[in-house]
Amino acid sequence: MAISQTESTTCSPDNETRCECGQLIAKVRGQGLELKCKRCKRIVVIPFSSIEGWSAIAS
Repeated sequence: MAISQTESTTCSPDNETRCECGQLIAKVRGQGLELKCKRCKRIVVIPFSSIEGWSAIAS
């Protein structure tokens, strides 16, 4: 899965990332990254430990 950051995303001080249109993309929570499914509205938390390369970025 390729992830690219464009100028259309913005980070706010409350650890949320939103698209230029205002749609919430992700939130940083204590143990991981929180994402909401657009189809079923379930919230999924991806632990930081399962994100490849996260420790190198977070340090």
